[in-house]
Amino acid sequence: MTFSLLHRATPLARGTLRRLAVPTARPSAPVPRRTMAGGGHQPVSRSMEAKLFEGHPENEGWETTIYVTYAASLVLITFALGFAPDTSIKTWASSEARARLELQAKGKLDQPVFGVHYDTPENKYEFESKNPDNPFDEEEDDDDDDDEEEEEE
Repeated sequence: MTFSLLHRATPLARGTLRRLAVPTARPSAPVPRRTMAGGGHQPVSRSMEAKLFEGHPENEGWETTIYVTYAASLVLITFALGFAPDTSIKTWASSEARARLELQAKGKLDQPVFGVHYDTPENKYEFESKNPDNPFDEEEDDDDDDDEEEEEE
């Protein structure tokens, strides 16, 4: 390839190409191999000598913190997933159908309308009371208990 380039090039470029040409002959002295001062062999790794799942004899200071953190995280995730609400479509449809049936049984709903949600707090609970000062329609307490305690003192 270098030979064909030399014949096609101009005389000025031929001199430049000859200077840049890489000699194809191998050097007479062997190239030394780099051993990184290791003597030519790699030492055996300490991890290769360790036995599986035995660990090390003494406990380091950070290990206790990690174990406590892992245990607390496991408990927290278990409770969070255990008490998470059920958000499946079956659960929603079941509660919606139950709410429609209850409203129809009470006579508040004649025909269900498509697209209207009936399992809402407005349909579940009576928010309008006869007496705004007593929204849960509780009986009046005459506070006789308080008077008796004051007399005893």
